[in-house]
Amino acid sequence: MDSYAIAALIAAILFFALGLATLVRRSGRGIIALVTAFALTAVWLLAIAVLGSVTAEAKAAEAIRNLGWLWFMASIADSRSREQRISAVGWIYIGLFSIQCLLATVVVVAAQFNHPLTGLEQTITSLQMLCAAGALVLVHNLFEAGRADERKALTLPLGALATLWAYDLNLYAIGYLSGAPADLLLMLRPEAMIAVAVLFGVDALRPSGHGVRLSRPVAFRSLALAAVSGWLALLALLAALMSGFGGDFGARAQVGVLAAALAAIVLTFASPRIRAQIRVWTVKHFFEHRYDYRTEWLRFTATLNRPEDSGLSLDARVIKALADIVESSGGQLVARDHAGDYALVAQWPADGEGRAQDANWADLAQWLASGRIVQFDEVRDGAAPAAEIAAVPPRLVTDDRAWIAIPLIHLDSVEGIAVLDRPLVNRALDWEDFDLLKVAGRQVASHLAEARGSEALAESARFDEFHRRFAFMMHDVKNLASQMALLARNAERHGDNPAFRTDMVATLKLSADRLGQLMQRLSQQDMTRPARCASVDLGTVARRVVSARRAQHPVLVEGEAPAPAWADAETVEQLLVHLVQNAIDASAADTPVTLRLGGDGDHVTLAVEDQGMGMSPAFIRSQLFRPFSSTKDGGFGIGAFQARRLAEAMGGSLTVTSREGEGSIFTLTLSRADSVGRDAHLQDSEAA
Repeated sequence: MDSYAIAALIAAILFFALGLATLVRRSGRGIIALVTAFALTAVWLLAIAVLGSVTAEAKAAEAIRNLGWLWFMASIADSRSREQRISAVGWIYIGLFSIQCLLATVVVVAAQFNHPLTGLEQTITSLQMLCAAGALVLVHNLFEAGRADERKALTLPLGALATLWAYDLNLYAIGYLSGAPADLLLMLRPEAMIAVAVLFGVDALRPSGHGVRLSRPVAFRSLALAAVSGWLALLALLAALMSGFGGDFGARAQVGVLAAALAAIVLTFASPRIRAQIRVWTVKHFFEHRYDYRTEWLRFTATLNRPEDSGLSLDARVIKALADIVESSGGQLVARDHAGDYALVAQWPADGEGRAQDANWADLAQWLASGRIVQFDEVRDGAAPAAEIAAVPPRLVTDDRAWIAIPLIHLDSVEGIAVLDRPLVNRALDWEDFDLLKVAGRQVASHLAEARGSEALAESARFDEFHRRFAFMMHDVKNLASQMALLARNAERHGDNPAFRTDMVATLKLSADRLGQLMQRLSQQDMTRPARCASVDLGTVARRVVSARRAQHPVLVEGEAPAPAWADAETVEQLLVHLVQNAIDASAADTPVTLRLGGDGDHVTLAVEDQGMGMSPAFIRSQLFRPFSSTKDGGFGIGAFQARRLAEAMGGSLTVTSREGEGSIFTLTLSRADSVGRDAHLQDSEAA
């Protein structure tokens, strides 16, 4: 037994099993017709497995099989019809029934009288092709005429029938036009019937009342597969037709058709615009709704809630989330600040400065308060209301990329405006676009308002914590002030007493130390240049800071060579105290902090290195040296800011390199003391 017969037997067994399962599991109108169609299909498959596909018995069995499927389709149509008279669709059923009855009769009579079917092959092929085409029309009618719940319930059965009739149509169309049987399609016919049986099997196994609805990606891929199948059938037809011309013309024509097909495929996959046009055309003609709302909302929410370290800020994610809905190529976000003014805050993709940076947004925001979505093409054509034309900034009118403006409304207040660029395939927006964009705009506005409110609340909390600590320190300041006032009064009476002067000096020193400590804890942002700069050995200062911290944490100094820097010793020590303490706080208890001395010809460097959690590039770029921004719980975030200001005040710099999970390195760079003296000497010589 060859593979063709084996595949046909497998398909026959599947259809027999389907008939039994349907008879046991289901009941109702049309079930008898479906079971009969399964049984007749199984008999036909047995006939072609045992006798072959071109025998009279097989052809008669095929015609009877077709009658069974037409009966099943007619039972579905009849259950919906409320008309007493025969409709146009009913006449199609009658015509197809008649054709199949005629075919079965002719084949049976010819076999009875041993009449060869050779002379009837073309007639049989043309009638079967006509029947398959008519049956496909009826399948489409069954799907389109049904209600939404009926469509879901019949998706798989009608899909299986469409596969059956479409395969037969290709088989007989190629055979009719070429004048010879399509051998490849005949050989693969049992496998095609197995696929049909699988579709019916999935439908039979699903729970009753639960319809099947294909997702959009599956629907698009199915459509693409159908298009490829149709294209291959067309190529086979053209090849059969061109082979009849003889000579080299047929071969050259076939090569030309193949080259054109490959070029069309490459152009389709390489051009985003063509793919977008195909997608728009498919959605328009094959789907009841433009959007798969579940998929769109999941993608929209995922984009908005993407973490900051993904490379996109919240403002950029807002633009991308809205642009993805209508397949826009980009856009701009205008937001309202604390003063109530509107300004351009972000652009996605970040390919340059905002194209409407200096636009006046107030009038447009006021116009958009009604919730209307502005289409700039209508403004350019003069089709928009006069008030809308007056409200749109001229820069947006002249920018042909600007497509629509979406209001971001939160609690009846316009939080911002999203200006989207034109998509690859320009199209007119309809009610479905407007409804979805308005809802998405309100969601975005709520997200922005929540983010702005969280930032304001966090900043307020930081100031509140700072003020609370300042209030505790004010008690010490008041005590010191009282002590100093008492000392000043006593100095007038006991200034000549040596013992009093000794006590006064000690008291002043103690008060100065306490004030210095307070000032260090409440260091201000306005730092002036140190009054006295001189040659300072960075190694000596580093070791002094390290010796005060060794009892707290392991701290090492590397590079023992003298490192004379032009700086202020007290300022350098204050700066290092900040950096070393931050490194200790970021490190594990047993992980040492390392201070490395180095430099080149004109500069000396001191690097403070830890192996802590590190910092993200976004934090370093936008928050590290910003006051009140800290990665530590309870930190003020002024240490790094003050350290950089101190370094700059001495004519140096403070840089940082960090990787998350690996640690950070803060590098203080100062001028070498001897190079400063040499430069000063040269300047004096030039002046002389």
